[in-house]
Amino acid sequence: MNTPLRRVALAVMGMIVLLLANATYIQVVSADDYRSDPRNRRVLLDEYSRQRGQIVAGGLPLASSVPTGGELRFQRQYLEGPVYAPVTGYYSLRYGSGGVENALDPVLNGSDGRLFVRRLSDLITGRDPSGGSVELTVNPAVQQVAYDELAGRGFTGAAVALRPDTGEILAMASTPSYDPNRLASHDGEVQQAAWEEFTAEENGLPLANRAVASIYPPGSTFKL
Repeated sequence: MNTPLRRVALAVMGMIVLLLANATYIQVVSADDYRSDPRNRRVLLDEYSRQRGQIVAGGLPLASSVPTGGELRFQRQYLEGPVYAPVTGYYSLRYGSGGVENALDPVLNGSDGRLFVRRLSDLITGRDPSGGSVELTVNPAVQQVAYDELAGRGFTGAAVALRPDTGEILAMASTPSYDPNRLASHDGEVQQAAWEEFTAEENGLPLANRAVASIYPPGSTFKL
């Protein structure tokens, strides 16, 4: 083989090696990043093709997935959104998730290992896969009072009620609050407008859960 052909062959081999290295990097090293990227439409279609589990408190479905009849088959719906937003959080196409929606996402989307038997049963029987429900210790009546006392007086702050002997959270309110239904909308403009409103300092940062995301000095009744 003469010198020019050898150079061409080496150049071609080099490009093939680079292509293989790039393909390996994308499919192996970066696979999880691409799989979880919110811009990945295949992931979105798969995620919204399954009915997400409910978030329940005191027998009330605080968050549930309702059929849309569209390409994205289900949309998240929140009961009394601003009242329970600090607890449920939000689940959004564009802005991800927060609160219980984020913390217990594997259970709600059905991928948690504890739901393996259920997933297997769905596969065998041909049922549509769905997520598992999450039941909270929140007491709806106590939660409503906590929210009303804060919001009704225009306070910026938080209120938490605990059961001392078990540590169960009976209420967790934060104001100003927000409506997670707007972030759950499948309309991009509605989502964006809501996000900008909920993260604006002039609006009091409604998206900030002051019950868990802020630091306060102990009150005068706090004793060591």
